[in-house]
Amino acid sequence: MTCDEARIHIGADPENASPELLAHLQRCPECQAYREQMLAFNTKIRTALALDWQKVQQAPPSALPDKSATVAVLPRPAPRVPPPKHKRPRLFALAASIAAASVIALTLWLSQPPESLAVEIIKHVEGEPDSWHQTQQVDNAAIKAVLSKGGVKLGPGMQPIVYASSCWFRGHFVPHLVVTTPDGPVTVMILVNEKITVPQQFNESGFSGLLVPAPAGSVAVLSRTPMPLEHPASAVVEALQSAT
Repeated sequence: MTCDEARIHIGADPENASPELLAHLQRCPECQAYREQMLAFNTKIRTALALDWQKVQQAPPSALPDKSATVAVLPRPAPRVPPPKHKRPRLFALAASIAAASVIALTLWLSQPPESLAVEIIKHVEGEPDSWHQTQQVDNAAIKAVLSKGGVKLGPGMQPIVYASSCWFRGHFVPHLVVTTPDGPVTVMILVNEKITVPQQFNESGFSGLLVPAPAGSVAVLSRTPMPLEHPASAVVEALQSAT
């Protein structure tokens, strides 16, 4: 099962997982994290709805007619008096309460502070440990397919690419590359939908990283050993500019 197929199954019903999905989640921390987010969202929705349902259950039952009362036949049916406008059926009130609770739960979910971009990049790279061990250069057709799926192109000037994958990251497919440099391999992620204004350095979980602005979005460069990352990052940015 691919990550795309797993996300479709999780989005449809996060609480039920097939054996194939469970097997995929064991080896894919990103899809596991996505399922946990969806499960938490469902829990918040159920909690919000339960509050209004308890109010409905506590409402007094409708008055029932007395079976022992004598029925009198009237010569003429009494005119039907419309109910007061302020007495709306409880069904509409319940529907309005459910809609309001759903909006509140969704607002609470969206208002949670997101993880930092650097942390998510590191988690993603940790989920593909085999990418660092590749040594054979990827052919141009495969690189072009990965870049095209991410909506980008690269001009000349790049170091040899030994790993190329189109990865699902923050709601978009992004090119995930490993490039060889004189100082060692570096991971490159081209993030068209993540805009930054100034370069940002980060060091976490044994990774050194650099985020730099690009013509469209940003570029992330990571290494597992201390090394200067400015040159490989600028090479990617220049390759992106020459392709536009």
